[in-house]
Amino acid sequence: MRNSRAQGVLGTLFAYEIRMLLRDTRTILIAVVAPLIIFPTYILVLNRVDSREQQALEEETYTYALMGNRAAWAGEIVRAAIAESETNPDSTRPPVTFELRRVADPEQALVDGDLHVVVQGLSPAEYDSVRAAEEAERAEAAQGEQTAEAEEDPSEEEDRVSVPALRILYRAQSDFSREAWLRLDDQVRDLRIARRDSVFRAAGFPIARTEVAQMDAESLTSAAKASGAFLGVALTPFLVLLMLSGGSIVAVDAISGEKERGTLETLLTTAASRTEIVRAKLLAVVVVGLAVAVINVLNLLVYLVLGLLDLPANFSVEVGPLGLLLLLAQFVPVAVLVASALLLLSGASKTYREFQVSFFPLVIAFAVPSLAAALPGMDLHSAIAAVPLAGVSIAVKEILTGEIDLPFQLLALVSTGGLAFWLTRLTEGTLSNEKLISGADLDEADLVGGAALFPRHVLGWFLGLWVVFFLVSLWFGQELGMRGQVVVNLVVIFFGGSIYMVRRYKLDVVETFSLKRVHPLAWFAVLLGTPSALLVGVAVAELVNTYVFPVPPELLQNFGQELIDPNLPLWQIVFFLTVMPGIFEELFFRGVLLHGLRKRLKRRWAVALSVGIIFGIFHVSLFRIAPTAWIGFVLTWVVILGGSIYPAMLWHTLNNAISVVPDRMGWLPEGFEPEGWWVIPAGVALAFSFWVLWKTGPGGEWNGEGDGDAGT
Repeated sequence: MRNSRAQGVLGTLFAYEIRMLLRDTRTILIAVVAPLIIFPTYILVLNRVDSREQQALEEETYTYALMGNRAAWAGEIVRAAIAESETNPDSTRPPVTFELRRVADPEQALVDGDLHVVVQGLSPAEYDSVRAAEEAERAEAAQGEQTAEAEEDPSEEEDRVSVPALRILYRAQSDFSREAWLRLDDQVRDLRIARRDSVFRAAGFPIARTEVAQMDAESLTSAAKASGAFLGVALTPFLVLLMLSGGSIVAVDAISGEKERGTLETLLTTAASRTEIVRAKLLAVVVVGLAVAVINVLNLLVYLVLGLLDLPANFSVEVGPLGLLLLLAQFVPVAVLVASALLLLSGASKTYREFQVSFFPLVIAFAVPSLAAALPGMDLHSAIAAVPLAGVSIAVKEILTGEIDLPFQLLALVSTGGLAFWLTRLTEGTLSNEKLISGADLDEADLVGGAALFPRHVLGWFLGLWVVFFLVSLWFGQELGMRGQVVVNLVVIFFGGSIYMVRRYKLDVVETFSLKRVHPLAWFAVLLGTPSALLVGVAVAELVNTYVFPVPPELLQNFGQELIDPNLPLWQIVFFLTVMPGIFEELFFRGVLLHGLRKRLKRRWAVALSVGIIFGIFHVSLFRIAPTAWIGFVLTWVVILGGSIYPAMLWHTLNNAISVVPDRMGWLPEGFEPEGWWVIPAGVALAFSFWVLWKTGPGGEWNGEGDGDAGT
């Protein structure tokens, strides 16, 4: 009887939420109309644009000019190449027309868009001179120094030419200029091959040169698999974005909006329990996510599988009934996961504005794992299948390519479903026990303000600083160089941001940065723990790079070479890559961030894990997130157990120094890698160093009275 009563109340509340949802045209547009329109519209526009662009490229008369001290020779080559292409046209491509223009300054005319390409005919001496000048400019742009050495590099002697050279200049940002370069380059190369073959034949070569070691390449991947791989990368993040967009409207209105309007109090006075209210609202948000998933799977069926829409050339997707069912099944737990996260965020927000501020970090949190299918070399036969949402992303890609492995598909489904179930229970429990009151009522933090509000805002500040950090690295990283980036990132963004937050919220400097004295044995723990944590971190990175995010060794090697300029003296490497990060990154992450999160999260392991993950994300490169998150996790425990930031600063400095100095000094043999069994004694030593920090910290028995709290 009680269950039937609960089901009746829940059904009534759910029906009410659905009626409210249907009245909101924004939700209908995003959850229903947008998926129905976006995909076919995109295909139609893509076809139309591709057709018009191809037609324009074929009908264009491409103009070129000649320059250089061998311009006459270059002109003869180009005219002969064009004539040969007209005599023996390429049957796979329509012919195009080239026209010679005479201008005073060909390079400037190319930049201004008055020409499509410029053909340079250069003598050997002029070609070497031009190339040396360009190399010097590139070296100066990349390093800002060593220009003279670049100009006089003796290694270039081997590359000097002894015959005239022909170069084609074009503008890569122009489709027409790029097409002119591709066509003219192919025609000149074909002419060169023909003339070279005539020399071989005249010298009595017994067979045609093309018959020597004939080569052919053919992809064994069908067009359907290639198209499925392309679509599989984009489908999961696209659907997640639509789920977040449509669900956010329902979620924010369900709790935050009702708080702000004062209508939630009326709902709480009814016979419905808080649990029933939360479940009804959660189901409404889930319905939006499921609507997005179902509509888009049907889109795939109607437009791609049934072929009711003309697709671009070489684009086809073959998905059978089993594949469509698996696609829908994979997105069901995703919809529940998104709904739970949105409703939990809405319950934690007091107003629309507060929800909107926190919504963007939530989008990032979902976007990163949903893009896992875009990573090179990723497949479902790895630990990635057990990573929530990331496993779904890979599973969707493999479904669309026809490579369905049911056990791993099930693992991806269960991992995401498990997280969705846990988050659903957390949302239900949190919102059922929370004081669901109107936004007019203020809690203690609202009344006190200042430092009391900082834990609530800390993640928003770090998200904003991450965006600034990312944009600076993206836009100005090459111009700044390694040293400039370190100074801007650490001093301006990290330290400047830290000081601003301390002043804005009137935080206590000693408490925020954990500027406490430490027991002498803490330094012994640092010296023991630093190499131990590094060895364990190497093992963690190896596991992640092997089973979760496979990274080619060449990529890691190239990254290390780009990070450290070989021309920098050792003292600068130590200062910029070990000492400065050890100070400023610790003040930023294990100071301000840790201070804010430890007052917001109840469990220390959750604080350490959160700080470590954020530390890893700030290092941008995906393959560096695991090792940097590990060291961030370790350093957070150093501060939590020891009660001071000073051991973490030394630990961080020594960790970076051990990572770069021995290799730079040649102390390690080439190709050196730690043995796998080293992780066992390293783990034991790390645990012992943590124990020493705990015993000598604020809660330990060896800590003298007042030592843990005294400022410096």
